[in-house]
Amino acid sequence: MERPSRIILIRYFRGECSSSERELIQMYLAMNSDAEYVEDCLREAWPDIQSDTQMSVDNADLENFKQRFHIQKTASGTPFGKPAEERYQNVGATQQDVNEYPSADTGTAPVRSLPWLMKFAAAIILLVGSSVLLWKTLGLHSEKEQLAKHTVKIEPGADNALLALADGKVIKLSDITVGTTLKLQNGVQVEKKSDGDIVYHASNGRTASEKEYNTVTTPNGGQYRVTLPDGSKAWLNAGSSLNYPLRFASKERRVKMTGEVYFEIAKLSFPNGSGQHGRVPFYVETNRQEIQVLGTHFNVNAYPEEPYIVTTLTEGRVRVKSDRGKSVVLMPGEQALVADDISVRQVDASTYLAWITGDFVFKGEPLQSVLRKVARWYDIEIECPPELGKLHFSGMISRSQPLSTIIDMLETTKKVKVTLTERRLTVRN
Repeated sequence: MERPSRIILIRYFRGECSSSERELIQMYLAMNSDAEYVEDCLREAWPDIQSDTQMSVDNADLENFKQRFHIQKTASGTPFGKPAEERYQNVGATQQDVNEYPSADTGTAPVRSLPWLMKFAAAIILLVGSSVLLWKTLGLHSEKEQLAKHTVKIEPGADNALLALADGKVIKLSDITVGTTLKLQNGVQVEKKSDGDIVYHASNGRTASEKEYNTVTTPNGGQYRVTLPDGSKAWLNAGSSLNYPLRFASKERRVKMTGEVYFEIAKLSFPNGSGQHGRVPFYVETNRQEIQVLGTHFNVNAYPEEPYIVTTLTEGRVRVKSDRGKSVVLMPGEQALVADDISVRQVDASTYLAWITGDFVFKGEPLQSVLRKVARWYDIEIECPPELGKLHFSGMISRSQPLSTIIDMLETTKKVKVTLTERRLTVRN
């Protein structure tokens, strides 16, 4: 491919290109060539990008690129102050990335790194083992072009959940106006603070029963956040549920969950007989394990279709106990995998918490696992042959993108063909 002229590249970095020019430039950047030429153009455009603080840009990716580029510039004094080999490192997938995901198939080869420029300019996925770059610039195709290729347009998931009350009444939270406060049993109140966020408030002078439970349930294609009566916070991913009392017991707090939930547990204490105060433990129950915490942040993935229940700790300490009686204590950055046994490993916790901030992040993850996450978020059915499901992927893409973006990226590898019929996605080779 013939490289773009300096004028067009500079216009691209300034956000002045047409959609057709952007597409050609992104194809050129994906080739990972002419790094010095690209940087020379970027250096020339940088003063305008830096000084134009009132700039209004439709392309959100360009804004993201500018912010990250500024961080790079601040850290090094100048964005071009380091040798090329230092600026380009730690961007692509590695063999270690592949081994971070539990899989019997780890015989994959590392993929060459991409320039940091492409990391910020596009959403990138790398097909590990074949050195095929699979990428898609957000906003590259117009909605009309997307619809022309995929007759069914499926939007990403959104804030959506049902609240089941202790008296059996079920409330669709998306039907409740923001700012509304619902009065529940014994003076307990729950407020919808914003879309996708409810907060419980303790009663004044009235005591709810420890046996009165509420349950928040998110469907496939939904997510929600709950602040529990004790002040602890829980984020529910798609296809999940959380069952909790309107009032916790004085010496322990206990909830039950399914699916995937991220917790930030409030620290509480109670007076003991010696005049001192003991911590009130918090327990999270799933179908195959129990987690005991005192005050910490952690994520639990307990979907029944997954091979493991995965608990990832980011702060504090937790004890994970399997239904067979074996237990382990996790430290920050550690992860417990529970099946017939319990295993513990060191991980990059941010990979497993990316869904909270609106991203899919994969590190050496089998295609079959990637597709299960896609199916839950877009509320679709998946059909994929086992041999294709073993392909490993690393990369990142926003969960706010329509399903057509995922389809386009998969097909770019030319390793698979994807068809979408109504809400069924079929993968073939």
